[in-house]
Amino acid sequence: MQSNTEPPNKPNHPPPPPSSQPALLSSLTSLPEDLIVSCLARISRSYYPKLALVSKSIRSIILSRMLHKVRIREIKFEEERVYLGLRSPTNLCLIWYSLWIKRDHQALDLCMMRQENTTGNLLVPVPSSYSLSPSDIMFPNIGSELYKCGGTQNSPSSSDVKVYNELTGQWREAPSMMLARKEPLTRISDKKIYVMGGCKADESSHWGEVFDIETQTWESLPDPGPEVRFSSNIKLLLRSEKIYVKATNKNFVYLIKEKEWKVVKERLMVINCWIENVNYYYDKNKCWWSEKGSNEGRIVKGLTGLDACSRNDTEIGTYGGELVMFWDSPALSPNDQTKKIWCAMILLDKRISGQVWGRIKWVDIVCTVPVSYTPASCVNMST
Repeated sequence: MQSNTEPPNKPNHPPPPPSSQPALLSSLTSLPEDLIVSCLARISRSYYPKLALVSKSIRSIILSRMLHKVRIREIKFEEERVYLGLRSPTNLCLIWYSLWIKRDHQALDLCMMRQENTTGNLLVPVPSSYSLSPSDIMFPNIGSELYKCGGTQNSPSSSDVKVYNELTGQWREAPSMMLARKEPLTRISDKKIYVMGGCKADESSHWGEVFDIETQTWESLPDPGPEVRFSSNIKLLLRSEKIYVKATNKNFVYLIKEKEWKVVKERLMVINCWIENVNYYYDKNKCWWSEKGSNEGRIVKGLTGLDACSRNDTEIGTYGGELVMFWDSPALSPNDQTKKIWCAMILLDKRISGQVWGRIKWVDIVCTVPVSYTPASCVNMST
């Protein structure tokens, strides 16, 4: 017998299963803290920025030095990371990106023909909520003490100076700077910390200052002039009691003994990195190398195709003993609001003839950024 009653309408698709994320989060946070630390210490640091967004307690553990100690001393889990800092005209601080590398690669000619990512290698922004960026780790150090001068990416400008003792694990306060700064450039020479920038460009009285470790006092440096202060991308190089400054259009040097600034015409190797006692640097749209203690630069052979496409805004670094190069390509039209960031991984071979040859392992577009951004710093860290 057939019933005249129609069955209730059933959905065509079953309802989605309930999300398991809250349960997983609850399970993780319910564990003892030392067990959470042990679990997080076994995860690649590349996942830390996203994990830091999960909860305040997880973020606190990720940013703690306890996690760093467990990774390095107990588990002995160190991994190499490459960061690229981009300069924005509206931000005093660098905007940091982390390079994520996949194992499969494409040939140079294939990648250069396309305006899209082909290898899967990407530059990933380091979220602002994840404060453990290269700028927070690269403090100037004297002996076992690290000096944190001013504010960092996720803190306001400050004149505070804090000193961290790596032996005791304790922080202490040092005399404040004369001017509030945010991520200033620093160099150390003869137990003195030279601090420059990190403030408004029209600040001429205290744009640079120096801290004497022995007397614990700050002193203003002479004004370098507007060409330095208003430069969009400043780089420092310390050599033989001289601080060289590469500005946008000219190079300058601060003579420490004479306490004066001068314009210099010599080539500055500020875009450089060291690999096995060989200094690699980028200048005049080419990659160069020189032996330790030598000022004679030689061109790295075999990079003709790469030299033709790279630009002036180029940064180089090292990853696993290989050379990493970043550069930006110009916008395709005047109306474009974005541009591409390229990256190349280069294998190096020093031959019996005394020449260094480079072989391009892969090259690709790794990020799209606002057209006003420029590469400013490449940092390699093992953490």
